[in-house]
Parts: sequence; C-alpha cells; structure tokens
Amino acid sequence: MKKHERLPFEVIVSATEGDPEAIATVMNFYDGYISKLCLRKLYDEHGNVCMVMDADLKNRVQIAFLDMILNFEIAVI
Repeated sequence: MKKHERLPFEVIVSATEGDPEAIATVMNFYDGYISKLCLRKLYDEHGNVCMVMDADLKNRVQIAFLDMILNFEIAVI
C-alpha cells in the first residue's frame, strides 16, 4: 500500500452493496495492515525472538472486517 493511496468512493459503495469484486478490492487494500496487526512474538528453545503472523487471528480479523463492510451504511446528505 502506497502512502496516501485511497480507495475510490465508488469501490467502497459497491463493497457495502455486496459486490464481490469490490469486496475483494477492499480486502486486498487492507491485507498488509491486517497482517501487520496480527504479528506475534515467537520464542524458540534458545530464547531468541522472531515475529510471526498468527493465521488464526488474521482469519478472525478478516471475517470481522467483512462483516463491518457488509453492514456499513453510507448516508448521503
């Protein structure tokens, strides 16, 4: 994701209406951010620390995000 890159409003509206392609675009746009949020410290037998992505947590976050997208309401004033 480039700095200051934004999703077009039309894509967001389409995603909230259930368009599968738009939903995939939104999910792909935030995939790196979600992955970074799901990093966890893992200690090996020598006490060394490495960062790993918790796949189960990422899956739960993606499901919650998808639910939020589909229940998001856009109010046009």
